[in-house]
Amino acid sequence: MITRSIRGSLVLAAILLASAYGLSLLADFNWVGPDMPDRVTQVMIGLILVLFGNATGKREKDADPAGDGKPALMAARRFFGLALVLGGLVHAGAWLLAPLELANTVSMVAVIAALVAGLARVAYAVIGQRETPGKG
Repeated sequence: MITRSIRGSLVLAAILLASAYGLSLLADFNWVGPDMPDRVTQVMIGLILVLFGNATGKREKDADPAGDGKPALMAARRFFGLALVLGGLVHAGAWLLAPLELANTVSMVAVIAALVAGLARVAYAVIGQRETPGKG
């Protein structure tokens, strides 16, 4: 299972690097605008974040490896996945639609807000689980 995960990640990385390099070459020959390589690369990064966030929220079996049924932790994992999906969509949308100066700031704020919200939800679930060890 881990081999398939690493292989898929390497394929995504190769696609991302190849498209960035190809678009930078096209920009050097003035076939695309000078900001196109940055925009396409950042949109792809946002979509990869959406892909990973979507997978994070749907891995119920991996969310409970001990098999002891901790619904609070599984709900926190689903929330974290949703936050990553929304952060990735805002990231990609900002790079598609906003001016470059604004896209950079908006995309960073969106991803940081998604990470902070997801981590806060996980911390809340872990602290709640410690305070009530019998309930899960």
